[in-house]
Parts: sequence; C-alpha cells; structure tokens
Amino acid sequence: MDLGLKGKNVLITGAAKGIGRRIALAAASEGANIALHYRESEEAARETAKEISEYGVKVSLVKGDIARLEDVRQMKETLDQELESVVDYIVNNAGWTQMKSFFKYEPEEWKREVDVCFYGVLNLVHTFMPEMIGKNQGKFINIIGDSARTGDRNLIVSAAARSGTISFLKSLAQDVGRNNVQCNTVSLGLIDQGALGFNEATLDKLIKQYPSKRLGKVDDVTAMILFLLSESAEWITGQVVSVNGGHSMLG
Repeated sequence: MDLGLKGKNVLITGAAKGIGRRIALAAASEGANIALHYRESEEAARETAKEISEYGVKVSLVKGDIARLEDVRQMKETLDQELESVVDYIVNNAGWTQMKSFFKYEPEEWKREVDVCFYGVLNLVHTFMPEMIGKNQGKFINIIGDSARTGDRNLIVSAAARSGTISFLKSLAQDVGRNNVQCNTVSLGLIDQGALGFNEATLDKLIKQYPSKRLGKVDDVTAMILFLLSESAEWITGQVVSVNGGHSMLG
C-alpha cells in the first residue's frame, strides 16, 4: 500500500539508534527523504544514514540539543540548505530521563529532563511549524512513555514533563488544524530494544503486567508511526495513541 510518503521530508529526532533509527529506515523505504537528528552518537548516526541512502532518498545529518533553541534553529538552517525544501513532517523521538525517586534528586538535576522532554518539543514546533502552516500541510508526532499518562514513581520528572507535551499538542492541534497540520502523541509501554538491563525475575514480573504476555517490539512502534505519517491518517489529530500491549487502558 502506498503511504503517500514518497518525496516528503521527514525530520526524526534521536534517530541514530533504537526506535528512531528503525522509524527512519522504515520511512525511507517508503520513499521519504530523511533528516536524521542526533546529539552525541555521531558514528551510529553516520551508519544509519548510510543505510538510509541505499533506498535512493535524500538523507541529511543534523546534530544538536533540542533543549537549546539556538541548536534547533541551526538544525533548520542546515536542512533548508541540504534538503532544498521545507520539513514536511516531524517525529520527535528524542528524550532524556532518570529512573529514581523524586527525593533522591538534587534540585539542579531535574532541569535537564524538563528542558529536553518539554521545552524540546516547544523549540521544534516554534522553529519548524510556521512553514508547515504556510504550506498548509504538516504533521508533528511526539513519542513519549506511558508514564506520562499513568504516573511512575521512578520516572516522576520526565513523566511530568511529557504529560505537559500532551496538553500542549492537543491545544496546538486546535490552533493549526485549519492549516491542515496534525499534532499527535504516541505513548509507549516498555519496548524491548535489546538492552533492558533487568534480571530474569524482574523481567518475568514485568511481562506478567501485559495482557499480551510480552514486551513491545520496535516494529510495533514503527508500524504506528508510519500509519500516522500516512495519507490514511489525515483525519487524526490531537490524539494520544497508546502502543502498550494493554498494560494501561485509559480512556
């Protein structure tokens, strides 16, 4: 099935490895040009870019910290030159989190999580979306963990920051819908990317919390992102779509 991505310019943040990498490769396989963002993993980013180029699409590497507005603006300047066109769609996969109780934080420690997980989204939207509005077409998809919806005592700061982005994108969807720009959130359960770091007993306990009796696979996420990027999802906006194996079933 043709997803309508051929020739579209898609910016994917945090795309050097893991989920972001697989999304980038999947979108490239559908004919999309890829703007591949990374912050530190340059070697992995270059390897991913090489694989993307094998699909015969354009690929542009951009380095930056999405928590810094000046970095995001520099990313746009680079992409304007290298892609020779505006970014049509954005998938924000970048994030930063710490797993610990709130009372084990030092006050200066939580700022980074809020800056990346909340202000990073605002920076991307403020920098790239005006051109989507001007073109009367665009999509912004933000990937978060389900802790933003359900709460998690060990992910308390990042969960709070990402919960804020849910409200932000719902309100934004109301504002830019008249310009045919869609804003959605994809909320994930625990995805097995091959390096969870849990012992066998803990892993078994976690799996039992899922009605499907397994953790998520990266391809489970990729399929949903491709659908939301596709022409088949043109009437979906302001939504939180959960990909979590039934771990939580909030309305």
